[in-house]
Amino acid sequence: MADEEDYSKQSFEKIKQMYDEFHRARLLEYVELVNSPKKLFWLNFLSGLAKGLGLTIGTAIVLTLLFKLTQHLIALNIPYLTVWISDWIGQVSTLLKATGK
Repeated sequence: MADEEDYSKQSFEKIKQMYDEFHRARLLEYVELVNSPKKLFWLNFLSGLAKGLGLTIGTAIVLTLLFKLTQHLIALNIPYLTVWISDWIGQVSTLLKATGK
């Protein structure tokens, strides 16, 4: 009899622990989301839109900072660095003219 009570207590504790873990993992929300294709579509669409917008804004910021840094380095007129940057810009310009862009 005592073994049955211990087994029941252990089973109850395991079930309670599993319930708590599912609750923490928000499994029920996930199941509801999977069962609603429209909601899942819009969530994924908006998520992709936000990622794309974030990537675009982030790229613009990084390129702006690189452009400003390059301008600053040219303005410092460091002998070899300025020549290298000028040659690099000239090569890029030549390549763009050659490709017609």
